[in-house]
Amino acid sequence: MFETESRGQVGIGTLIVFIAMVLVAAIAAGVLINTAGLLQAQAQQTGEETTAEVSDVIQVGEVVGYSNGTGVINELNASLGLASGSDPINVSQVSYTVSSPTGSATVINGDNTSNSNVITHYQIQGMEPSDGSVLKDQEDLLISQIDLNASNNIQGLTESETVKLIVQAPAGGQTYKELKTPRNIEDNSSYIL
Repeated sequence: MFETESRGQVGIGTLIVFIAMVLVAAIAAGVLINTAGLLQAQAQQTGEETTAEVSDVIQVGEVVGYSNGTGVINELNASLGLASGSDPINVSQVSYTVSSPTGSATVINGDNTSNSNVITHYQIQGMEPSDGSVLKDQEDLLISQIDLNASNNIQGLTESETVKLIVQAPAGGQTYKELKTPRNIEDNSSYIL
């Protein structure tokens, strides 16, 4: 009446197909889990870099220009501090862009070894001597002195000039400051720009 041999073969075939489907599903799940892990790691790294670019910013306070006996401003002293929410920033890795009508925009790397005659840092407030040029806390204040005469592409600033100063942190956060020189520049004088 019933053939039991053919029914057993159908059952074994179904079992083989079922096992194959389970194996394929397991491999697909492993690939999906691996891909999800890679995407999560990449998204986390991108998020951290974006957060650093937005939050790691140097705040530029007063900028004082000095005329060293030439009737033009040839030295800028910018007070630098950390913006709110910033992580510690090594100011020796900061780059400065100075642009004026008498010279093209000049990017100056803050690394004292390559620009020892252009950029000088002075610790003013809240910093320990061991900190070097690293702003760690909100109350830290540092003066970055830029010698325009020592830079190649920019000349001293004359009367009634508009100067743009951009300070860029190593993570990419930028601070833009527009400065205006006074109408009359006297020899050996200082001016808040």
